[in-house]
Amino acid sequence: MTALRVDGVSLSYGDRPVLRGVDLTVESGVTAVLGSSGCGKTTLLRVVAGFLKPAAGTVTVAGTAMVSRGRTVPPRRRGIGYVPQEGALFPHLDVAANIGFGLLRSERRGSVVAEMLELVELPADLAHRHPHQLSGGQQQRVALARALAPRPALVLLDEPFSSLDAGLREETGRAVTRAVRASGAAGILVTHDQGEALSLADQVAVMDGGRFRQVATPAEVYLSPADPVVASFIGHATLVGGVVTAGAPGSATSPLGVVALRDHHAPGAVRIAVRSEQVQLVSDDDPAHGARVRVLDVSFFGHDATVRVRVEETGDLLTARTPSGTIPEVGSIARARVVGPAVAFAPDDQTPS
Repeated sequence: MTALRVDGVSLSYGDRPVLRGVDLTVESGVTAVLGSSGCGKTTLLRVVAGFLKPAAGTVTVAGTAMVSRGRTVPPRRRGIGYVPQEGALFPHLDVAANIGFGLLRSERRGSVVAEMLELVELPADLAHRHPHQLSGGQQQRVALARALAPRPALVLLDEPFSSLDAGLREETGRAVTRAVRASGAAGILVTHDQGEALSLADQVAVMDGGRFRQVATPAEVYLSPADPVVASFIGHATLVGGVVTAGAPGSATSPLGVVALRDHHAPGAVRIAVRSEQVQLVSDDDPAHGARVRVLDVSFFGHDATVRVRVEETGDLLTARTPSGTIPEVGSIARARVVGPAVAFAPDDQTPS
């Protein structure tokens, strides 16, 4: 059974449209709703949860209509689990009481609490601790355990890892998504973090301006973006002009030289999405090695660095990822070439209707 189906959902704050006819289907697993701040992703989550009423559209959870023909089911009757950003545990209750709070059958609470602690990979001896005695990651796992305890078909996670440091965020994210899958529930993870969405989710829904531009697997979204906006947002690709000739539909001539394309294109102008890991910087010794570029700045991350360069001929700005042992100096001249096939778009490919 489909866990969630959203059809044509629209909502405005005053005269400002926030959701514009949104459609989304979630069968199982974890779906990440990914987008920048203000794109509408949290508003959509609140509509699904029942905290907001849309102006139009339907919401169906596990085959039951929650929003349809102007009628809405209140949040408490939707059978949906919800994990907010900060977990929102009750500070005066211990872990066991927090997890069992929404359970109606008190005689089963003990066994359910133990089961939920195991599911979210927390030791049983935490059951009698209070929230202030837990780490941030442990608190988020308890919040998930509380959301999963009533056995919902759907659990909503509203940027639940945003307040955690990088190492704890990754560890907690993997534990939480493993628990959601193991419970049999489907999960909706709202995030603005691309790495989080791509590494944790089974499906990624990229939102921009109140609508979804692409809903696909993480690999499809990254390797085959639906339009230039998705390409620029996911992986921060740079769009470079190019031309496809009649005799070479699988490549394009560009300021960076001849670039292999993932798909064949009709002859004419295209825009090529070049990702930073595809940009290779080499010495300025041989013009055949690529376009002449000037190094503008370097961001060092230890294992590698991002190097921002400007193409001398066209003024295009590019970002390259380079190993930490081969970082050029700021102000120096190098050559840039594209390694591997890239995605290309028609010049007029802008915004979905």
